[in-house]
Amino acid sequence: MTCRMGSNKKQPKKSVFTALAATVLTAALAAVFLLLTGCRSKGPKLFSDTLPPVEPDPGTHVRAAAAGEPDVIYMPPADGSGYRYGPSIMYYADGSCDAWFSTPGYGGEWDWISYKHSDDGVHFGDEKIVLVPTPDSMDRFSCCDPGVSYFGGYYYLGYTSTIVEGGVNNNVFVARSKNPDGPYEKWNGGGWGGDPAPVIYYDEGASTYGAGEPSFVVQDGVLYMYYSWACPDGDHIRVATSDTAEDWPARLTYRGEAYEKINSRHSADIAYLEDAGKFVAFTTQYGHDEKSGLFLLESEDGITFYESQYLCEGLYKHLHSLGVSRRPDGHIQLKDKLFIGYAFSDGGSGNWGKWATAFQTITLELYQGEPQPEGNGVLGIQCGQWLTERPKDSPMIGIASYSRVIELYPGESDVNIGFVWLDPMLSAYELKDTGKLKFSGYDNSLISIKNGKITAKNATGETTVKVRYKRFETSLKVYVRDSFEEFQGSSTKTVVSFTPVISSYELTVGQTHLPQIRGLVRFSDHTWAEAYNSNVMVSVKRFPVTYTVSDETVLRVSDNGIITPISPGAATVTVAIAGDNQFVVTVTVK
Repeated sequence: MTCRMGSNKKQPKKSVFTALAATVLTAALAAVFLLLTGCRSKGPKLFSDTLPPVEPDPGTHVRAAAAGEPDVIYMPPADGSGYRYGPSIMYYADGSCDAWFSTPGYGGEWDWISYKHSDDGVHFGDEKIVLVPTPDSMDRFSCCDPGVSYFGGYYYLGYTSTIVEGGVNNNVFVARSKNPDGPYEKWNGGGWGGDPAPVIYYDEGASTYGAGEPSFVVQDGVLYMYYSWACPDGDHIRVATSDTAEDWPARLTYRGEAYEKINSRHSADIAYLEDAGKFVAFTTQYGHDEKSGLFLLESEDGITFYESQYLCEGLYKHLHSLGVSRRPDGHIQLKDKLFIGYAFSDGGSGNWGKWATAFQTITLELYQGEPQPEGNGVLGIQCGQWLTERPKDSPMIGIASYSRVIELYPGESDVNIGFVWLDPMLSAYELKDTGKLKFSGYDNSLISIKNGKITAKNATGETTVKVRYKRFETSLKVYVRDSFEEFQGSSTKTVVSFTPVISSYELTVGQTHLPQIRGLVRFSDHTWAEAYNSNVMVSVKRFPVTYTVSDETVLRVSDNGIITPISPGAATVTVAIAGDNQFVVTVTVK
């Protein structure tokens, strides 16, 4: 949205008081408009001091040092859990700064993403929940591990999610917005908005972490996207590239493994250091441990990284899930005021998911010589005060409905939705001021909403409802079904459809990363899942999946769908569930 403030048209003369009143009124209306829409009149203050291209020198390396004491910006409650881990931090030419964090979710959703702004890069203002899962979709359990980049007039927010209980088989998703605090629209596989589709889909063996934790850099017109890939064959950081057009997710191309994550290294935040012409990965080593610290890796081409430095001195012990402050395009310069953000605890047992967050100023320098991945032997410092008491009066950071999915009969009327507001501890309180709720985006031929209550009209279908309260947003899905037997989980399941998640594969003899054939199954009770003979999502006893290979001299497929290439050629695999519903995929082996 473009904000137009003022006009160059010549106006007739007015009295001083009339002109002053008009000016005040105009400014007030403009302020209200900006507050309601989130529109920035000028957009973020971008940098204009990009350095000339530098040819990277393999003999020149980057060294970091902690500067000053860590600043604890978030503390969990002593009597509960809480966190703001994995920050993505963006700073601007005017000294201001934006930061996004993983927070706990609400109502069965594991994680959400929150946002804070600082005018001076030091003191941060109020927090706001800006991204939550889309109900009954591919990101229905979580939105976490934010990685943000700004280009082409949009903030692109990458995140991790899954449809599998237990936090495995994760995928990478992306949402975008004109404003850092939203509202965001998610990539749907062919455009922006609606139900999300992964931009990176994890297709290997189940029951491992999968793909997630994205980080972006734009360099010389190329978008580099880095992400974790944990599978039965190891744990790595991978890289994919694309252009920077609005539909760039459609052209993401896998470029290779940047490095292997050993020594309990976590996700990486990548920056392009203009002074050296190098890509630098900022990550943690020995995460959660007493000897945890910052670990740097370097790359001349943005694809292949090598170890550079291990630093604990001046940082809090037991740190993990680190991010580094960067310019909107993911660049940094040696002269920039840089800091890292990380989660930490006291290392005590029973403190999983109970983490404070610190911002730590760092300096970078270039030096000639050998990399220093072993460190200097100096460990970090123990934080004495990292827990807090729950405040009596807490600000609102978000809203949520009691249920994200509502199912109705045709003609059912005045069904109360019910909302809560959430404080920084993610404690929920009944939202009583429901008259200020604004509902939009839904199909008014299917439902109507009045005074926070839904009435279904005499038709069946589904629609998404966008909800706004002051500066906070959420959404919910409404399904109108013919009968109770069609409500999710209300009746005995039968298979309605079974389609391939991926319809064709290309493999090489001897390759280590082996894909898994999965089918998207939809049931008569309107539930759905991915099926591959795993009880995690679909009962193997009730809905067994079979794999029949047309030529077993070319490949074989395990009982849970893992493809092993044997010799060059082509074959088909017929995949059936419960004997009746089936599809065919093609496999080419080189």
